Amino acid sequence: MAKINQIKVRQDADAAERAGRFDKAVDLLKQIVQESPKPDWNTVNKIGDLYIKLNNPKAANEQYKRVANYYGEDGFYLKAIAVWKKILKYDPSDLSGKEKLGDLYARQGLAGDAKQAYGEVIDELVKRNRKQDAGDVLRRMAELDPSDMKVRIRLAELYREGHPEKAAGEYVAIADELVKKGHLAEALQLIEKALRSGPL
Repeated sequence: MAKINQIKVRQDADAAERAGRFDKAVDLLKQIVQESPKPDWNTVNKIGDLYIKLNNPKAANEQYKRVANYYGEDGFYLKAIAVWKKILKYDPSDLSGKEKLGDLYARQGLAGDAKQAYGEVIDELVKRNRKQDAGDVLRRMAELDPSDMKVRIRLAELYREGHPEKAAGEYVAIADELVKKGHLAEALQLIEKALRSGPL
């Protein structure tokens, strides 16, 4: 099969978009993506934008996710964050997207934003009774800021149901921190919880 003239096809796609023929523009840009030896992520992103103009956010997000995953894996965290935000704008219920956004914020050193994204994921997972998954995300949140006692206590509470020994260990670790800070009464309460939770 003869190679396409990418410049000509791109010009045709631009003309189709200007004429409001977004479906034709998508088809033309897909030809460019298929013919390119390595993915042209700007073109993939553009296809997503055209799907939005076609009022098809699901198809748009399929394109955007390819771009976001590439940027995230290649270390372009801020670009990946921007694309995941776009994805979540069109599908706010995408939990894995919110979780990936939290991971990217954490890698970028944006702890506050990461905790907010993780918090939304955890609340939704608990609502869906997916407590083990919620615990996994909560653990990442606790690792992000070990000084956040509220998060660590919430993690211990989640552990109590399925992993009492982990709950007990977490309570003891938090109690140690509190003793160092001179909060003996709170530390004692957590030690009691640890004893009730499981073997130490």
